[in-house]
Amino acid sequence: MQHGYIKVAAAIPAVKVADCHFNAQQTEAQILQAEEQGAEIVVFPELGITGYTCQDLFAQQLLIEQAEVAVRSLVANTKALDVISVVGVPVAVDSILLNCAVVFQRGHILGIVPKTYLPNYSEFYEKRWFASTHHLNDTSICYAGQEALLTAQSQIFVTADGVKFGVEICEDVWAPNPPGTYLALAGADIVCNLSASDELIGKHNYLKSLLAQQSARTMAGYVYSGCGFGESTQDLVYGGNAMVYENGKLLAQNQRFVFEPQMVVTDIDI
Repeated sequence: MQHGYIKVAAAIPAVKVADCHFNAQQTEAQILQAEEQGAEIVVFPELGITGYTCQDLFAQQLLIEQAEVAVRSLVANTKALDVISVVGVPVAVDSILLNCAVVFQRGHILGIVPKTYLPNYSEFYEKRWFASTHHLNDTSICYAGQEALLTAQSQIFVTADGVKFGVEICEDVWAPNPPGTYLALAGADIVCNLSASDELIGKHNYLKSLLAQQSARTMAGYVYSGCGFGESTQDLVYGGNAMVYENGKLLAQNQRFVFEPQMVVTDIDI
């Protein structure tokens, strides 16, 4: 951080649904790109390691195991980098499956944040595969070969410069009482959102308004990364939204509906 500004990145990688090895390679390439551009935090889309649109493949043990192997490789391969990475992955805990964000830096998993609010209306069926965290207690689990704290509460991460940030996932910000509000009350300067929001007529403008309001209400920076073109394999379309807000103001955004990986990098005034 220089002069009170922190550089952040929102990445939209290429994705092949259920191909964890390919997705991890694409993620790793963009982590390297974020490091080269001086970003301190880089955020990736929801369930980016497996692909969000796996549907009933989430019930396959092989997919869940390969996702963990991919994360383990990703963490190991980026252990020499300073940038903090936030990636989306399904995590099995006992007999339930959680939609999670894994936060890691320099070869260490800093924490795992599960999604709180699961959409189960219109085109979304997340409760078919994932469990909510409303009744989940904070717990330490072994994931990708490391002990990591998994909590749905206000888990605050701190950069080397003392900047505090937290994570929420997609539907969380659409809920009446977003987790990001509690994160801000707990001291977060920045909220990161891993998303898989599809495109509908008028939805993009509504989304931008929603993110602007949440950023303004919490007086925080907001880094948003949404699934891109690789998820558009069935009856839904994903435009790939990468946006960064500061106190209600849009600082940077990418071009939607692009058939190449993208990354938005900008500075947030802490």
